[in-house]
Amino acid sequence: MGVLCGIAALLGMGALGTGANTVQFQAHRGGLKEVPENTLAAYRHAWDLGAIPEVDICATADNVIICLHDDTLKRTTDARTNQEIPVSRLTFEEIRQWDAGRWFDAKYAGEKVPSLEEVFQEMARRKSAQIYLDLKNVSLDDLGVLIGKYRVANRVIFSHNKAESCRKMREAVPGLRTMLWIGGEVPEIQETFRKAAADGFDGLNQVQLHLHTAPDAEGGVRYLMSEDFLREALMVAREKNVDLEVLPFAFDCSSLSGLLNLGIRWYATDEPERFVSCVQEHFATTPR
Repeated sequence: MGVLCGIAALLGMGALGTGANTVQFQAHRGGLKEVPENTLAAYRHAWDLGAIPEVDICATADNVIICLHDDTLKRTTDARTNQEIPVSRLTFEEIRQWDAGRWFDAKYAGEKVPSLEEVFQEMARRKSAQIYLDLKNVSLDDLGVLIGKYRVANRVIFSHNKAESCRKMREAVPGLRTMLWIGGEVPEIQETFRKAAADGFDGLNQVQLHLHTAPDAEGGVRYLMSEDFLREALMVAREKNVDLEVLPFAFDCSSLSGLLNLGIRWYATDEPERFVSCVQEHFATTPR
């Protein structure tokens, strides 16, 4: 079975079925270890695998919302001028003159930094396509207008590290879902999660926890976050009908199986194709 069958294939196998056992996954920046991040090629790669791509957005000097993680073009384009000028001081035309795919692999030559509007236009052709939106430097009002123009609110999950921003966006755009992502050191992640839980996960549909690996792990991947806390977080989130998502910055099939065995069914990954392969392996070898 080909990896590109994705989650649809897993459902067809009957290993995941529907409801509580359905695995959902986000392709972080579109799948940054497999494709040139935050390009249309990356988002198509993610959608073809059954993933929900994460789209980082910021605004240009002429108020075009573009898909870019960094403040500048230096890392993810072949820009030869204005490399270190903040994109907020460049026009969309100035940004589009550079290639955003060749640096990753020659087969992606010709990819450009896309506008969010182009992503929404692609979604119009893919009726089931969803995205995560991670706000970098964009007017929430302008974003809400664009989402409304393309009527994609119910296919967008707004992602931010501040619960207040999530609440504001959900109030402004009916039908929009929200996710609070929580990074940092383990104690900080735990404290922020418990505070969100104490607030009743107000304005949130999902919470994402970053999982960093132990530097001294031998014979595979081990996470600094304890399984006891992950069980606690999963139980608390379920009680409030909130999805718990984890972002393991590294994984192997064994460590992913461990997370699946805990009952975690929402993930984010830099390697969506390899992720699908490991999930397929897990359900092929795990007794039903």
